[in-house]
Amino acid sequence: MNFLAPAEPGLVRVRVKVCQGEVERSAEGLITVTHELLPQVANIIAETSGLPGYTFESAPGDSWRSKFDSARNIIVVNNGHRDFVYAARSKSLKLRYLVRLYAKELVLKNFVGLPPDQLLERMAELSLRTEENL
Repeated sequence: MNFLAPAEPGLVRVRVKVCQGEVERSAEGLITVTHELLPQVANIIAETSGLPGYTFESAPGDSWRSKFDSARNIIVVNNGHRDFVYAARSKSLKLRYLVRLYAKELVLKNFVGLPPDQLLERMAELSLRTEENL
């Protein structure tokens, strides 16, 4: 199957349907058609693959909210930070806070070397996509 992108930038919805015997599954997603591709800004060799997990570390009074531990492929969340303590008052607020920290770390890890404005654009995009599915 091939996809021919339109000449104008925009969003395109792609649907796929697979069948095996009586089992049928389908999914859809949005593809962003753009005028140009993001430049290759760094050659990063990933020692681990897949989405990282997360764990907690209590560091009250420290300013960091989360950090990526590349050796363990894990995101460390500061559950002593005042923002975490505030968000932990309700399950939904805590979940949204953790998703934002996760998104921040994924953007920083996957777009190394991009200028801050482009990093923020990727962060806004990822936040929107995840919020949509909470």
